[in-house]
Amino acid sequence: MKNTIKVGITLGDANGVGPEIIIKTFLETKSIRNTIFIVYSPVDVIQYYLKNLNLTLDLNIIDAVSNAECGKFNIISIDYERFQLSPGLPSKNTGELAYRSIAEASKDILNNSINCIVTAPIDKNTIQSNSFSFHGHTEFFTSIANKKQSLMLMVKEKLRIGIVTNHIAVKGISEALTEKNIISKINLLNETLKSDFTINNPRIALLALNPHAGDKGLIGNEEINLINPIINSLDNVNISGPFPADGFFASGKHHLYDGILGMYHDQGLIPFKILSQNQGINFTAGLPFVRTSPDHGTAYEIAGKNKANHQSFKNAIDLAKEIYLNRVT
Repeated sequence: MKNTIKVGITLGDANGVGPEIIIKTFLETKSIRNTIFIVYSPVDVIQYYLKNLNLTLDLNIIDAVSNAECGKFNIISIDYERFQLSPGLPSKNTGELAYRSIAEASKDILNNSINCIVTAPIDKNTIQSNSFSFHGHTEFFTSIANKKQSLMLMVKEKLRIGIVTNHIAVKGISEALTEKNIISKINLLNETLKSDFTINNPRIALLALNPHAGDKGLIGNEEINLINPIINSLDNVNISGPFPADGFFASGKHHLYDGILGMYHDQGLIPFKILSQNQGINFTAGLPFVRTSPDHGTAYEIAGKNKANHQSFKNAIDLAKEIYLNRVT
C-alpha cells in the first residue's frame, strides 16, 4: 500500500508495562489508514496480556514485514524458551526477550523494511548480556548506526530538551564535558531542529553546569573557561546562555526557545518530566533512522494491573511518523 508508514514496535520488558501500552495504543489508533504497526514479540506474550486486560484483539501473525497489513495488529513472532510471565518482577528471562525483540526490529530498520522504530521500556539491568552491554536504548542504537554521537532529545510539543551527557554517573559529568563533546551536541540539536522539526533558524538555549552559572567563578569556572567561549565561537548557530537551570525554567524562559541543551541527565529530564506531565517522548536525534520511545520506564509497580497510561507511547508513535515524513518530503 502506497504512502503507508511502517512502524516497528519493540516489546520492551514483558514483565513491565510495555505489552499493555502497546495494546492500548493500537486499540486507540488502529483506524489510522496510513500506518502499519508491526510488533516484535512472541504471540503468547500478547495473548497473556489480552487475557489479563480482558481485551479482545485479532492478531495477524507474520514472518516478514512485507506481509503486514494496515489496521491489523501485526506480530513478527519471536521464538524463545518459554517461561512464566510475572508482571512486576525483574527477570533475566524477560531481559533476554527484550533484547531479542530489539535485535529483530533493528535488522528491519537497518535494511529499510520499516520506516521508524518505537521502543517500549526495558530494564537496563536485566537486559545486560554479551549481546547488549549498553546503558540504554540510546547507546545501543547509536552503536548499530555506526555513529560516534547521537543526542537524547526529550520532546513534548514545542518543548525540546537535549542533554550533553547521557547515562553516566554524576561524578563523571565534569570530565565528560569537553569542548568537542559540547559542540557536537549543539550541532546535533541545531541540525535536528532544522531537518526533523522543520525550524529554519532554531533558537537554542544552553544551560550552565554550575549553580548560578558559576557566579563569575565563585562556584565553578566551567562557564568562564569552557561554555562561554564555545557560545562565542559558534557564529552559525543561534544560541544563547549559559543559563542557570533553576531560574531558566522557573521564569518560563523555556517558552522562548526551540531547543534547550542541558549538561547532564537530571538537569534536563527533571524539569522536562514535570512540564510534560507524563506525556513526553524520548527521540534519538542524529541517527540515519527514526527512533522514539515513551519517556518512562518499566513501571513494575503497576505492571499487569491495567493501570498504565499509554499516552506517552502513543505520542512516541505520532512523533516518529511526523519526523519520518519531515525527512522524506
